[in-house]
Amino acid sequence: MNKTKKTVEDYFYGSPVRIAEKILFIKRENRLGEYREYLTDVVEFGNVWKGITGVLRGERVSIIVTGIGPGLVGDAVYALNKPNAVCLYSGTCGGLKNGLKIGDYFLAEEAICADGISFLFGHENLSSVHSDKRAFSSVKATLNQLKVPFSEGLSFTTSSVVRENDANFWEFVSPQCLVIEMGCAAFYTAALHSHKRAVAYFWVSDLPTLGKSFFDPLSADEIAIKQARYEVAVKMDLSILSFL
Repeated sequence: MNKTKKTVEDYFYGSPVRIAEKILFIKRENRLGEYREYLTDVVEFGNVWKGITGVLRGERVSIIVTGIGPGLVGDAVYALNKPNAVCLYSGTCGGLKNGLKIGDYFLAEEAICADGISFLFGHENLSSVHSDKRAFSSVKATLNQLKVPFSEGLSFTTSSVVRENDANFWEFVSPQCLVIEMGCAAFYTAALHSHKRAVAYFWVSDLPTLGKSFFDPLSADEIAIKQARYEVAVKMDLSILSFL
């Protein structure tokens, strides 16, 4: 089977002509309406993957909902036939290093491929894939301009959040990885192989190796910080997107 890129794009996106050259990829459809509030001249598109396009600060941008997990993230990027599009991915991650706290921001320069989909593009398991250098530098400059503290470096993209609960899972995670998440390597790989410019950033929602996993209680301050990050996420995403 060798379908044309247009055939694939039309099936998965429905009305791809409506999608802009600057795109934010998010995980959850229930937040799409919050992004809509900041845009004008909004149009909808989609079939399997859905989203909206509108004008942000005088420029057309699109927001696409991927769903959760590296397979969905990678496929959503790869199905879109827009070479040279600038793509931003935002989400949450687990912090792995002492010094990282709940609510901290992380900018992924590169990601370790334990995602599954990168293997289908010829990448070796546990190899790394990089962000686009210009896009990475742009987001870094924007975060500095906004005076938002952040860390940067290597992320570990896993395809299984459940396996994190087994002790031997962590034998696969390089000590150089600062965070763990479920999308970055797939996002970078799919963008690389479809000629898009991609960069991803996250905020820390748990500390799986530091006694603050999904199953561990958080302090009142940590709960408040998580809520605050959730509430500003839409505005933060769009601020970064507008400067890309």
